[in-house]
Amino acid sequence: MINMYYQVKIIENFCKDKFKKDIGTKDFFHIFLAQNLEIYTNIEDQKYVKGTILIYKIFDICIICIKNGVSVSQEYCQFKKGVIDHVVVYTDENINDSKISQLLRGSSTLKIDKSNCYDNPDIKVVFSEKGFLFQAKFSNCESKFNDTMTMFVLSLAYREKMEYYLNLTSSIIEKENYHDVIDIKKDFYTFNLKYFFSNPVHYNYQQKHSIWKIIFKYYDILEQHQELKVQIENLVDILHIEQNQEENKKGKIKEDKRKKIEMVFLIIGGFVTLASLVSAYKDAMELFG
Repeated sequence: MINMYYQVKIIENFCKDKFKKDIGTKDFFHIFLAQNLEIYTNIEDQKYVKGTILIYKIFDICIICIKNGVSVSQEYCQFKKGVIDHVVVYTDENINDSKISQLLRGSSTLKIDKSNCYDNPDIKVVFSEKGFLFQAKFSNCESKFNDTMTMFVLSLAYREKMEYYLNLTSSIIEKENYHDVIDIKKDFYTFNLKYFFSNPVHYNYQQKHSIWKIIFKYYDILEQHQELKVQIENLVDILHIEQNQEENKKGKIKEDKRKKIEMVFLIIGGFVTLASLVSAYKDAMELFG
């Protein structure tokens, strides 16, 4: 039996008047990351019970989590087109791997092993390309489920941020406007220093620390990050080549101009010399003629 599930997706924005900010913090994250993370819960009204809609905002990326397939209207948030829907499931039923695969992928093709599964005496968490299933083996583990959902949301935010930078660099390549690269590089490295961690979970939260390691590797976050870093560095190299070519071009123009001026002076000097010779010749003719 599925106790609850959430539809998770990235959105454009949301109406803050419809939500209340959670004053609690996720202190298991590193401090800069925890300070940047904001969580909002919908205010109870005639449409929705409180807790039906969660909004996570991090790095200016908004991610919505909608409980049990409820339909959310545009007055609450602005949805993005073409965004992948993810699903996260909470259950206390002891279900086999085949059923987990059906729930997460809609088929029995999901291979469940150490690469995508955290299996402990109290909980089991299985990740797929479009979400995860959290199985509570003992008493209520909803707080652990919520923390796992927060970590999954962070992985989505990391991937979205990488996609954002990749789109920026691609647009620069298409427009051949390499002078914007330095600003992008500064922004990217500032983001890295403040918010990007291979494991943002404090080591003393051992279970969360271990779950994040699976998330980070399974969704290829480091590979995406490295690919982006290489692409930005390549663009910087292109910018330097372009700048050197421009400087060489300017230098050649300057050198050509200098040579032309020298040639003018040589010609003038030649005329002056010729004029002097003609004058000397006339003087000699008058003297000896």
